[in-house]
Amino acid sequence: RSRSHAHQNGRHGHSELDHATYNTKKIAIGDKVPDFEVTINGKKLKLSELQKNAAMTENGTLMLTFWCSFCHSCRHVEHQLDKLAKQYQGRVGVIALDASAGETAEVVAEFARENDLSVPIALNPKGTAVDIFGVHATTTTIVIDSKGVLRYCGQFSDREHSYAADALKAVLAGEEVRVKKTRHKG
Repeated sequence: RSRSHAHQNGRHGHSELDHATYNTKKIAIGDKVPDFEVTINGKKLKLSELQKNAAMTENGTLMLTFWCSFCHSCRHVEHQLDKLAKQYQGRVGVIALDASAGETAEVVAEFARENDLSVPIALNPKGTAVDIFGVHATTTTIVIDSKGVLRYCGQFSDREHSYAADALKAVLAGEEVRVKKTRHKG
């Protein structure tokens, strides 16, 4: 199955994730997130292993932003994402999640070096994460709390709102996320 970005004409460069519909059940806000596999720095890890990685996250809280090296909209959020990753380093796993079929670890690592990005980049080339979260645009961000529950899914931010950062702050404070879902816009 193909996992690539289609840059559609007339869409102002927004990147859509093309994916076939499979039997994977899309989860909703408040659902426990099923395990899926990613590769970080050449090492295959399950989501549950990332949540238990004490060097990455104190209590299992994760923020994953769908990203790729060749998408225009990702250029608008990747440095904000990198800043969040540095701000929460060791407390929350803030990760760029690349679910594109054509990407390789080498290309992604080179891109990160050239663009001064230190955010961990996880590859999910089979696109299982796309199916699980019902993601159709890059820069869509998900926040998973310490119990493995999906608490936010939507835009990383827009001109007026820092949706993902606000959701993360609420989760860490043990509060209800005010805006739980926004339209996926990459």
